Amino acid sequence: MQVTVEKPKTGLEHKINVVVPTGDISKNVEKRLNEIRRTMKMDGFRPGKVPLNVVKQQHGAQVRQEMVGELVQSSFYDAITKEDLNVAGYPMFDSLDDKGDSVEFTATFEIFPSIDLPDFAKLKIENITAEITDKDVDNMITKLREQKQVWKPANANKKAKLGEQVIVSFVGKKDGVEFDGGKADDVPLVLGSGRMIPGFEDQIVGMKKKEEKVIDITFPEDYQSADLAGQAVTFDIEVHSVQTQVLPVIDEAFVKGLGIEDGKEESLVAEIRSNMEKELTRAVENKNRTQVLEALSDSVTVDLPKSVLDQEASTLMQRQIEQFQQQGVNPEDVGLSLEAFMPEATTRVKLGLILGDIIKENDIKATEALRSAFIADQASSYEDPDEVIKWYAENPEAQREIDSIIVEKEVANLVLAKAKVTEVKKSFDDVVNQSA
Repeated sequence: MQVTVEKPKTGLEHKINVVVPTGDISKNVEKRLNEIRRTMKMDGFRPGKVPLNVVKQQHGAQVRQEMVGELVQSSFYDAITKEDLNVAGYPMFDSLDDKGDSVEFTATFEIFPSIDLPDFAKLKIENITAEITDKDVDNMITKLREQKQVWKPANANKKAKLGEQVIVSFVGKKDGVEFDGGKADDVPLVLGSGRMIPGFEDQIVGMKKKEEKVIDITFPEDYQSADLAGQAVTFDIEVHSVQTQVLPVIDEAFVKGLGIEDGKEESLVAEIRSNMEKELTRAVENKNRTQVLEALSDSVTVDLPKSVLDQEASTLMQRQIEQFQQQGVNPEDVGLSLEAFMPEATTRVKLGLILGDIIKENDIKATEALRSAFIADQASSYEDPDEVIKWYAENPEAQREIDSIIVEKEVANLVLAKAKVTEVKKSFDDVVNQSA
């Protein structure tokens, strides 16, 4: 086999010219034709008795074409192995000439770039630390109480404030005439919730029970109704009730309602703190790992194979399409384009190459011990941890996702151990909100 490689001065696209002897291809063609002959049916002949020359006339060219194709494929990969080329994507066969005793072909393809890994000791990375405070726990308990809140009518002289609920009726008018969809009675509305068009809720602030008022509103230019978009209208408002938020007391019934069997407040606090600590630990790990990956990516400049970028962007777009379909949204209505996914695809491909080299150079693996510990930690947040562990054991795809996370964590630990690290202390809300 003769192999000639044309390497570009810049870029990743290569061209390879290969001349390969056909060898025993003629014998193999005849063997394949005999196999076809054994099952071939033709009028005037019993099954398996069709003359070989007739079989060759009908199928010979196709069979040889198939076998030449197989020879070209195998020869191409033998050639790139011989030349130590790491092909990215699929090759494009530009020409193919079957000369009988040899086959000549030319293929173009991209290769994966070589990565110059950075000196980890020169990387500057912020490492987040955080801890749960009593105030964080109190805030979480307040949020749980708010989930079970009730609205209680205030006295008749109470003026409505942002965050309070009013029961209102309203009639919308354009040029003094009611318009469709602008009228409703006894509507509960939390002021400041943003449920209504801009300016509507703000003008109800300060109103009292049984108070009536006419407010001026201009609909947004992009409002869904073309008749109202950008139009100035009025609303006749009547407040029937102003209601304030009443939170439940933390008693035995409340605590048991949250799944704490003994109904004790101290047990609830302990449970909440434990869950928050787990959530915080995971959020800190994720944030720190992300910062390490970003630092690695920013420190490396490299050309990326277009074929791989296109494939990654296509995969991301297909996932988005499937999500839209699950949500009942027609993807065609959204107008997705491959280009929109290219930035994320570029980040993912680049990081994949960088991590691949680090993993190979440092022989980083997801061991069974690390995998079991990770799954046990994830399962501990569920009511039946054993069921979760069993689910992972029966789902190889989920295990592969875990292995990817584990390996990334090990890479992050390796880099952090050598990098210039600045410790940054943050609150629970800062870390969790940034991770959300």
